[in-house]
Amino acid sequence: MKIEVERIEIRRPTYRYLGFVTVRAGDGRRYRLPMTGTVAQWLDEGGEYELSLSREAEVGFDDYALRKGVTIWPLFAREYRLERTSPLSGTALYSYRILAREARYERDYEAIVELEQYHYASDEELLALWHCEACDLYEEANARPRCPRCGASMRFHDLKSATRASRFLILELVEREPYEPQYVGYVRVDPPIPAMNRRLPDGTIELDIRRRVFPREWFAHPFAPREGEGSGEWWELQGEALKGARSPVARLARVVVHPDYRVDGLGQLAIRALVDWMRDRWVPDMRLEKEALETIAMMARYNPFMEKAGFVYLWDTGSGRPVLYLPLSDRARAAIEDFLARDPVAKGHEGRLYRPRFAPVEPLSRPIRLRKLFKSYSNELTLGDLSEPVRRALEAFGVRERLIQRYVIKNGEIEVPPGKVTAIVGASGSGKTTLLRIIWGLLTGSDDPLYLPDSGEWELPDNARVQLLIPGEAEPGFGGEPVIEALYRICGDEALAIEILNYAGISDAVLYRARYRELSTGQKERAKIAWALAHRPNLILIDEFGAHLDPATARRVARRMSQLAREKRITLVLVTHRREILDALEPDAVYMVGYGTLFRADELPDRGFRVKEPYATYIVEGKKRWEVRRYPTGVRGRVGVVSGGKVIGTVEILGNKGPFSVEELREHPDRHLADERFLREYAKGEKLYVWELGEARKFHEPVEFEPQRGQRTWVRLRRKARRPEREGDRGNTEGEES
Repeated sequence: MKIEVERIEIRRPTYRYLGFVTVRAGDGRRYRLPMTGTVAQWLDEGGEYELSLSREAEVGFDDYALRKGVTIWPLFAREYRLERTSPLSGTALYSYRILAREARYERDYEAIVELEQYHYASDEELLALWHCEACDLYEEANARPRCPRCGASMRFHDLKSATRASRFLILELVEREPYEPQYVGYVRVDPPIPAMNRRLPDGTIELDIRRRVFPREWFAHPFAPREGEGSGEWWELQGEALKGARSPVARLARVVVHPDYRVDGLGQLAIRALVDWMRDRWVPDMRLEKEALETIAMMARYNPFMEKAGFVYLWDTGSGRPVLYLPLSDRARAAIEDFLARDPVAKGHEGRLYRPRFAPVEPLSRPIRLRKLFKSYSNELTLGDLSEPVRRALEAFGVRERLIQRYVIKNGEIEVPPGKVTAIVGASGSGKTTLLRIIWGLLTGSDDPLYLPDSGEWELPDNARVQLLIPGEAEPGFGGEPVIEALYRICGDEALAIEILNYAGISDAVLYRARYRELSTGQKERAKIAWALAHRPNLILIDEFGAHLDPATARRVARRMSQLAREKRITLVLVTHRREILDALEPDAVYMVGYGTLFRADELPDRGFRVKEPYATYIVEGKKRWEVRRYPTGVRGRVGVVSGGKVIGTVEILGNKGPFSVEELREHPDRHLADERFLREYAKGEKLYVWELGEARKFHEPVEFEPQRGQRTWVRLRRKARRPEREGDRGNTEGEES
């Protein structure tokens, strides 16, 4: 039905989330519609709108829809899915379900204040105003305070940096773990600034630059309230300015994403949701269809986020701040392209502001190959330095002085190709750290026995620039200076230092200036990675990668490290035991270290044979040394063990024995692990042969292979091909700081 707005009711303290609009229908019926004051204040008293009701009595927030050209109420809400894929194969690793909706509730604004602190607040900066309803008192704080007069809990009023014209779109995680936040970001949109000048490279100022590019009427009716004497007058003046403000251009004033999620593409998703919101609702004023989005962002000099989201750099303001535009219509796009083509200064930068600093490194000149590797440790246990009571207690358990010797790596073999990701897995204490020490020691020419093998053969590149990270042993020394200062001292370029922090997963400007001791455990781990990257190595060795990160953060950091290594040609050797990290890394090779053994755990032999369970598992675990068959085999050497359509490990076939009767096989149950009933049913009265097995290896995870028709016992093993890398999967690792 057609209605006319008669009255708009807004209380200053709660206008962000509560207001009322009284409307009159043509038949004289009146309705009092509840809505947020941020929407109600833009409506025109006396203006005509379209109203549809789901109920007529006591109309609630969710009982009606209001339109005038576009939908005004209910508020915009749309769900998005963001899929994160492997940089190598393009396969999906994990995804986000995000609900983007206009802020409506008081708790939404509390979350906005909390997110805002991640970027701009310090101990001296208070971002929000809060109101005591009982005392009519306003207080500044970053978290809900209690009234200093009556002690009551105060209510949110507004962000100090916002105006009445500001509107907010929040991002919520629809599917999340208990430890993940509900709110992961927000976007603030405002009318364009009233006037804009341009600073030219020679320092001269060009007035009113936008009118040289866009139609003059686009900025003819700005939101430009006069300065008031006090907060009350300022409030009224803003209300007056709202009445006539309109423009087909809006301004992106903030895009803020939780630091733990910013490097995973949620910032660009926030821009996508903002564009949908603008096209759907013509925000903030709801009076004119939007044709362009304007933003003024100094950080755009140091971060490509805006340009990756589609913004085009046009000029610097009179105060030297970069201005970028995102065209939303063909008319805006044509105007921008024309300006870039004819303006002498714009021709030089071609619409680009950010220039990447982190160029690909020179890769290792050849693979690292270690063969016939032996490393043992000796430890002499004595009781001489113990107190008498402790010594007697240990002696009661039979503990005596002794020399303990054991092999950590025995006849091991590993190859690390240039520019690839190699993962090392194994149980705690199995020798993973020892392997990293040996690689580092050989490449750096160390003479410390701790970092050298006892014996072996090796081929090494002659251009290795290696960084080693071992917790508690080989760690960066940040000292007491801010993290970004430490990186700047290494690389000598502040923009490169920021870029490196973004790569490592620290994209929060507040954390840039934090000291190492002020970071959380997970942030410290990422700072160490940044420190290693700042040295521009072509080989990074990291022990217990991601050990202190929660599963979701570990996946994000691992995916970015995998992408970074392959883009910048850095060779990575990472020790980890976590499944989610291996999935996100998608390493080119996985090596197993296990109390003396070192071998490639995911390399497939040319052929394999099918075995039923539980015998297949018994074989790869080294428990079953005889495989009973009706015929001998001529195959020798290492073969795969296939179970359930996957290769679960390998074993060496050493030879044949037999033929044996069932009675003879009964004498060796410890070797074949089969009971008499099975043997008789399988033999069917015939004699059986034994394949002798040795050197069993169980894969960390079963490996899929391409099946071929007609293969029963023996199969050719060809690893399933990874899906080719898709266009657009590369070149997107820079951080997204807002």
